[in-house]
Amino acid sequence: MSNGDNNDEVRIVGFVIAEGRTARFDHVKRSKGTGPVHQSVARFPSGRMVTFLTIDRAYGPIDQEAEICRSDRKICFPSEDLPH
Repeated sequence: MSNGDNNDEVRIVGFVIAEGRTARFDHVKRSKGTGPVHQSVARFPSGRMVTFLTIDRAYGPIDQEAEICRSDRKICFPSEDLPH
């Protein structure tokens, strides 16, 4: 939450779900104030696997070219918030 005076302290957390167990994701052109990509894989009793990614960043605009990519760069998505 912000009272308008502490926007530099406000953090936004992004959450992404990728099907399967994927190679490591990381930032490409990381924006200033953006935290690391945290990644965890869950295996369901059916054998299906899902990778969960969380990314935190400072409130406000970010570099429009910033992306998060799988280590082989075959899958990338923008670091910015995706439209609903």
